[in-house]
Amino acid sequence: MVKCVFCGREEEAFKGIHFIGNDGNVNYYCSNKCKKNALKLRRDRRKLKWTEAYGIVKSKAVEKQRVKDEKEKSEKKSAENKAEVKK
Repeated sequence: MVKCVFCGREEEAFKGIHFIGNDGNVNYYCSNKCKKNALKLRRDRRKLKWTEAYGIVKSKAVEKQRVKDEKEKSEKKSAENKAEVKK
């Protein structure tokens, strides 16, 4: 199984497009859509919803926001507890 360098989909080794650069680097694209987005349009795969990289970035962002929210809740609770102790 070969993994597309743009979208992350796995395909059989004999399907898709193998792009060999002048430096000898071999890139595999599962479809013409992936090849055009990567080479011709120079799009960032992390910003396209149909790619695997977008899902990874989004899940990290959601996790970071969840941690931030939990931290704010705990700080708020500790501030409330301190206020109760002072009374």
